[in-house]
Amino acid sequence: MNRQKKSIKVYLIATEPSGDVIGSNLIKSLKKAKKNKVQIFGIGGTKMIASGLTKSLFPIKELSIFGIFEIIPKIYKVFSLLKRTEKDLIRVKPNVLVTIDSPDFNFRVLKRISNKMPLTKKIHYVAPTVWAWRSGRAKYLSKYINKLLTILPFESKYFTKYNLKTKFVGHPIYEIRKGKKINKKNLHIKYKIKKGCKIISFLPGSRVSEIRKSIPVLIETINLIKNRSNFNVHILFYILPHLKKYFNKYKFNFSYSLVYETDKYDAFKISNAAISTSGTVALELSYFNIPTIVIYKLNFFSYLIAKIFVKIKHANLLNILEKKYIIPEFLQYKCRPELIANEILKLLNNNSYANKQLDECKKSLLKLKINNKLPSVNAVNEIISDF
Repeated sequence: MNRQKKSIKVYLIATEPSGDVIGSNLIKSLKKAKKNKVQIFGIGGTKMIASGLTKSLFPIKELSIFGIFEIIPKIYKVFSLLKRTEKDLIRVKPNVLVTIDSPDFNFRVLKRISNKMPLTKKIHYVAPTVWAWRSGRAKYLSKYINKLLTILPFESKYFTKYNLKTKFVGHPIYEIRKGKKINKKNLHIKYKIKKGCKIISFLPGSRVSEIRKSIPVLIETINLIKNRSNFNVHILFYILPHLKKYFNKYKFNFSYSLVYETDKYDAFKISNAAISTSGTVALELSYFNIPTIVIYKLNFFSYLIAKIFVKIKHANLLNILEKKYIIPEFLQYKCRPELIANEILKLLNNNSYANKQLDECKKSLLKLKINNKLPSVNAVNEIISDF
């Protein structure tokens, strides 16, 4: 039998929305490469399930926590989920295990099953940010996996020194097709956006703590913008389903809409500016040519720990790549309404200022590409290379 036609069992673990997107693209590319002769098991969200993950071992929202002190009350639950994952892996006996991002959970899984599943090929997709903090994770990870797939071009050197096979496969941002034409008028009607309004997209993140920290700041920011400008503002909120009950607790005295997930990228295209928490969504906004600023607030004690151990001065990925501020950042004590309002007004009122950001972002984004193939295709080629 042709080796490439053998059916293989692949176990994927993604516990965050960004990992769910990566896992979904991976499943689609795996099916194409193996002509559907692949069985998919594991943990993932709605996107992975829609792409072919039969059932997630548990809902990923159960691990929607962030920060050292936020996790303490949920320690027992996390260890219970780790045990369930270990048992399921031993039951399935996959040919390949692909852990996607989420190092705090996935590294513990890898350690637990390392000696129990010697015949399973173990791959981690999305390198831990050892260049930012906790550099010891590079050596730790090298003990438990066969290969690391990175999404940033500069990461390999941190892992190859521990004899870990490492491959840059390109950033998942290039999985998104942005050429689709949209009907702007229909979107304005659908989301009840009045004529002449400046549209600001607001993406507060995927965790409860991010909602609670960022929305009060946004409310004050928009009030300042209204007082300092002669135009009306409409806010487009991007809130994940499991966070809507927390979002609904807030009262807003400005025009806003909740964007359906299926309209996310279309809504980007009608936005004049965006405010985002740092992460994948901030990069997506730059990819869609939206002038963006990044805001972020941590629990005070989590911030204190991060301040001691984090080795980089930027939070946004493009700023890290270029080692300078392309995207303005308002983090922790700088995450203040008056500073944010001033920057948003500059982006809305000064085209040359906004275009300078967009031009620099376009150049920087090119560094996140390796070839003309989709990143998931590059990743799959590495995953199935032995089958």
